[in-house]
Amino acid sequence: MSFLFGSFLLGTAAILAPILFHLIKRTPKDHFEFSSLMFLKPTPPQLTRRSRLDQWLLLAIRSLAILLLAIAFMRPYFRAQADLSLADAPTRHIAMLIDRSASMQRGDLWEKAIQDAKWVVSNLEPTDEVSLFAFEESLETLVGPEYSTGVDRQQRRQLILDQLDNLSPLWGGTELGSALQNVAERLIEADDLSQAHAALQIVLIADLQASSKLDVLQSNQWPESVRLDLRIITPAEESNARLRLLHSSDDETVDKQIPRVRVSNALGSKIEQFEVNWSDEQGQQSESVPFYVPAGESLVIEVPYEQSRLTPDRLVLSGDDERMEFDNNYYVVPPIQEQITITYFGSDSNDDPAGMRFYLSRAFSETAARKVTVETVASDAVLNWEFEQLPRFVVITETISQAHQSAVDNYLKRGGHVLVVLTSEQMVNDLGAWLGNVQLDSAASESTSDQDSYVMLGTIDFRHPLFVPFAGARYNDFTKIRFWKHRAVKLQEVENATVIARFEDQTPALWSVNRDKGVLYTLGSSWNREDSQFARSTKFVPLLSRWLEIAAGNRFAGDSYVVNQPVPIPEGGETRIIRMPDDTEIRLEDESNTFKQTTQPGIYSLMVDGNEKSFAVNVADSESEIQSMEIEQLEQLGISIGTTLTQAEQLERMRQLRDFELENEQKLWKWLIVAVLVLLGIETLLAARRTRPSISFQDSRE
Repeated sequence: MSFLFGSFLLGTAAILAPILFHLIKRTPKDHFEFSSLMFLKPTPPQLTRRSRLDQWLLLAIRSLAILLLAIAFMRPYFRAQADLSLADAPTRHIAMLIDRSASMQRGDLWEKAIQDAKWVVSNLEPTDEVSLFAFEESLETLVGPEYSTGVDRQQRRQLILDQLDNLSPLWGGTELGSALQNVAERLIEADDLSQAHAALQIVLIADLQASSKLDVLQSNQWPESVRLDLRIITPAEESNARLRLLHSSDDETVDKQIPRVRVSNALGSKIEQFEVNWSDEQGQQSESVPFYVPAGESLVIEVPYEQSRLTPDRLVLSGDDERMEFDNNYYVVPPIQEQITITYFGSDSNDDPAGMRFYLSRAFSETAARKVTVETVASDAVLNWEFEQLPRFVVITETISQAHQSAVDNYLKRGGHVLVVLTSEQMVNDLGAWLGNVQLDSAASESTSDQDSYVMLGTIDFRHPLFVPFAGARYNDFTKIRFWKHRAVKLQEVENATVIARFEDQTPALWSVNRDKGVLYTLGSSWNREDSQFARSTKFVPLLSRWLEIAAGNRFAGDSYVVNQPVPIPEGGETRIIRMPDDTEIRLEDESNTFKQTTQPGIYSLMVDGNEKSFAVNVADSESEIQSMEIEQLEQLGISIGTTLTQAEQLERMRQLRDFELENEQKLWKWLIVAVLVLLGIETLLAARRTRPSISFQDSRE
């Protein structure tokens, strides 16, 4: 016989109560005095062994009733023949998920994470299955849940320990949600294939930054069978500072352009004094700029350098905790001024305010990043674009010769971008066939120069790449541009013409035609003062700059990226090689147009047929934010936080459940209560029968 609640055995101590009652001396209830005995010396009664316990049967019945009552509270039951063993309890499958993002390079976080992972392995039960994953922006399977063929559990654990010794943190961001969801799905899939019905658990070893991305968990339901055991690694000190370069506007001149840097100090940081300076690859540095930033705040400072003495490629922050230096360098492309050429076909002078070149040459101010030069082509000039460097952009404002048309066609075949500005109806007649059979619209006439008679742009396709930057409500107002003269044309005969904008009278204002690899744009009006207000509007310079950006499509879209961000690579060239920050070189395939191996911060260089172009890669800002995430945030996403029971604990729980079921089926306590009631009835009858009143007489004399 077994019991559910053995602690009620202490209730048997109540047996002492009837024994004590039987041992209590009873005095007679009636007292009589006799006069003849008043001179005798009274003597106390002497107790004998029989006088102490004279009701043995009653004592036994009462004690037995108390004993049976205590046993009834213990909920007795008889065990079944079959007993449970470890084989009856489900095993555990534990997946260790280690954060190896850039933030884990802080201080001693990585060493603590590896020690914690090894502790988990050393405390596994012999029957536990274990797998190992690591993640940053992507999940890496080091020892998968399916890796079991020909390898026993002990060998598998040794393999995991070896992997932990060789593991190191990387530089990517923290895609926590995607990693958790993928590991949970892998566990469920492996358990379904093996039919083990194991208890599934993920052991997450991470610093659990508040900036970790959880988007995937918000759009997917967490499986109920998987529990998450959080092992949050925290550094000894919470100090950390980071710096970022603030890019100046393109309108700033070289003399006025002083780099500005934002330095942010972590909340709770104990360090508030810092220095920032520029440095190059050889270690030459500019003069340091000291400053003070309180904890939890940021400061923007100017960090100048001598351009004649130093060509820096990084900003260096000094004064931060030496164990938090993973984000103290910010890489920038060395400021090499790009020389951009715009070829202009027109007869107007650069100093003539009534012409178009006057505004075109003044639209692009010289900056540290670029210098734009407008070169005019004489009507009888011979173009040698086959052997010379191609211009970035070509603008045609008058009728050009057949030789120049052929040269421009070859330029378009090689991927060039050309803008034809229709300055007169005669120009339409002269170049209409070359433009793709553009014809004047006889139903419309050229507008006069009357200031009260004008048209505006009626419709604009803001989905076109040229107008995408103007799509926002703040920038899409073109109603202040008046066109007094425009060329009304028809494009029905033009193949593959894409109308980008129309005038109010629905005639095309701007359209494009793809010519081989290049694009030919045509503008139905000009920007000289007689035709329109276009050159004096706020849209003129941004639109021309956008044309240059699109024309530079075979170049980098930017020069600054973050770790693991794909970088668009220009097409063309017989050999294309990327030189990594550690000087290793990667040869690109001919058809590849994206470089995805930006796995470390630093300066990367693309070499195409001997020409070199650089771009910078930095650690994501989110990795420098060291505040920890609230655990409730994960619980709100439906994740079960906690540890699964070991096989021994599960076996004990199964035994308890089985004992409850057996006791519930047998219900022996009811029969014990009946037995107690029967004994109490017998005890009552015996006590009533054997109880007699005792009378004592005392003699007294008067």
